[in-house]
Amino acid sequence: MGKEYLDNDFEEWEDDSYFFDKEDWKGLLELRRKRDLKRKDLYAQQRYAEALILNKMYSEAIGFLRPLYIKHHDVGFGIQEIIQGLYGLGKTEDDFPWISKPEIVKLDQNMIQRCMDFLKGKRKPTSVIDIYGHFLVSADFIDFNEKALGLFLLEKTNIFEIFGDNTDAYSLKFKLKRN
Repeated sequence: MGKEYLDNDFEEWEDDSYFFDKEDWKGLLELRRKRDLKRKDLYAQQRYAEALILNKMYSEAIGFLRPLYIKHHDVGFGIQEIIQGLYGLGKTEDDFPWISKPEIVKLDQNMIQRCMDFLKGKRKPTSVIDIYGHFLVSADFIDFNEKALGLFLLEKTNIFEIFGDNTDAYSLKFKLKRN
């Protein structure tokens, strides 16, 4: 990364986009260290921690976020990045001293029940994207993406009616089977 790039008057998203497009995580870290650490807002601090995670500097990210999490835990600050750091270190969410234990949604038996509860009473099939979105707003961390959720639910033919192209997880729709 050339120093001249940091001196341009791009919008912040343009700077980030430049490094994301090139998957230049070291350049992104340098940019965010120079730009975001000067600012004291939480969003800038979170962006810096994200760059640490992308550079596989998991311990540094957790160490950086710990005091900020303690101070701002009431707004859920840093939970996602802390969990990503823990996972990167081969640890679990239980290996961090949470003030309020975060709600982490995983593809497990609980997820099947959650989907059943969400779909209960719905007459029309619901897209996997809408199901995912429901959990996205209610959880602190989701340990999967829409595609993984679609493929997971696709295996539960005894519980769900499945609509759409089975080869395209994003197009799938689900409805509870009637007894």
